[in-house]
Amino acid sequence: MPAGPILVLDDEPAVCQTVSLVLTRAGFDVIGCSDPKSFIALCLDSHPSCVLVDVVLNNLSGLEILRELRNRAFDRPIIMVSGRSDVVTAVRAIKEGASDFVEKPFRGNDLVARVVAALKPEESRRPVFHFPGRPPLTFREREVLFELIGGRSTKEIADRMDLSPRTVESHRVNIMQKVGAKNPAELVRLAITAKRPGT
Repeated sequence: MPAGPILVLDDEPAVCQTVSLVLTRAGFDVIGCSDPKSFIALCLDSHPSCVLVDVVLNNLSGLEILRELRNRAFDRPIIMVSGRSDVVTAVRAIKEGASDFVEKPFRGNDLVARVVAALKPEESRRPVFHFPGRPPLTFREREVLFELIGGRSTKEIADRMDLSPRTVESHRVNIMQKVGAKNPAELVRLAITAKRPGT
């Protein structure tokens, strides 16, 4: 178990209690919070191992919390949780520094697995994408898809992976054909749904 607690922010007490209970049963030390401003101070003072932040809050959005923490050099994994299947928000969250994006409703064991994955060293966090009934993606295709859902452009991906933009586009086309996506937006939506923690 990690040394620091896991902090959970959700302004709905019932949801906060449920998430805390699931993680506590899995053996984690959990602290729940319903006030965004207090939560930021708690994150900076309590040295947590990981934090979970609801995207939709009454007074302040979860993305603003994410941005504020990253601006303050908070380097622990931040998992965003949302009841809305919003691809744009998910991509934006990951691009702004979220470690993962979990949609409600979620299964308890899946949430625990996502937290465990977030706590792994950076180099071991590459996800596995599971598309039932579809041809498996190659290792390189999984790498490209990981970068795509991070909101990066073809040129940025090419630079990061030391590939030509044309090669990246070729991989993207192959991925879309394999998963049955009609356009890039649908590809990102399917990928976020299919993303599973790496092993």
